[in-house]
Amino acid sequence: MEAAEKGMAWMRLSARGRAGHGSMINGENAVTRLAGAVARIGTHDWPVRLTPTMEVLLASVGELAGTDATPENAESLIEEFGSAARMLGAVIRNTANPTMLEAGYKVNVIPTDAHAYVDGRFLPGYEDEFFDTLRELCGEGIDIDFVSHQQPWETPYDGDLVAAMTRSLLAEDPDGLVAPYLMSGGTDAKHFRKLGMRSYGFAPLRLPDDLDFTSLFHGVDERVPVDALEFGARVMDRFLDGI
Repeated sequence: MEAAEKGMAWMRLSARGRAGHGSMINGENAVTRLAGAVARIGTHDWPVRLTPTMEVLLASVGELAGTDATPENAESLIEEFGSAARMLGAVIRNTANPTMLEAGYKVNVIPTDAHAYVDGRFLPGYEDEFFDTLRELCGEGIDIDFVSHQQPWETPYDGDLVAAMTRSLLAEDPDGLVAPYLMSGGTDAKHFRKLGMRSYGFAPLRLPDDLDFTSLFHGVDERVPVDALEFGARVMDRFLDGI
């Protein structure tokens, strides 16, 4: 069950240099300066950071694996989730992925400006660390503007609502292990939290082992099996009757 969500920083990086002819020496090339920043951001190895939600999730997996969950073995425990490790591996650290580049209009003209777009996601409690590191990676001469800047959130994994969600799941899947997780993407809960609401993500699906579900997000033929939807409908029906 989703009990936390990363913050979002969609950013436009800008470098400004001296325009000129592509055949001449130019020590103030905006494209070169920007490309260096993009390469440093795209290859940076962000350190593992465990929020309370992920500590609970990994402790549950560690118990099954016969080991204690620590920042040092967090990545190996994430691998126990199979194809879902693609998503869960992104919520034990901050991330920043360059996604778009804009510069120039002709191959033999050095442009004055160059721009790049970066999709940054930061963990609850680690926003300052994220932006301090990003500014260091960008270096001198790179301006950072926000396309979108939204805060992370984390809700304590307790209370009547959590108990009701857990009961409804176990009623349909008695062998299930129910635990919280931190979402790498964004939902409307970011806005509900501004109103002071306790928020959770609850969209129960029982998926077959051979379905690489997370690879389908925003992809071609994004889908879920009919059986998974029927399971979710039964769980939601029990949940709504029980709260």
